[in-house]
Amino acid sequence: MFARVITAQAGPQALDSVIDLAREQLPGASQQPGFKGFYLLTNAETGNVITISLWETREQMPAGIRDQGRLPATGTPPHLETYEVTVCA
Repeated sequence: MFARVITAQAGPQALDSVIDLAREQLPGASQQPGFKGFYLLTNAETGNVITISLWETREQMPAGIRDQGRLPATGTPPHLETYEVTVCA
């Protein structure tokens, strides 16, 4: 299993719009082949955001960050990394 991890700084005032965007995109993402799960982590004090999407294989991960241009302009650009899940409980 593989994890796509995206980190960004949206700003505390923009967290609601980030949460709304994730909820809007999740139904479509969950229908993609190989989709295994999704987490959105937010810090209300700092406005930091982390998304973790889980995929059966690296090849089944989406090619890029969908709608990254829709993230609030007040924050930092999203940073994407890919990890292999080596231990899971």
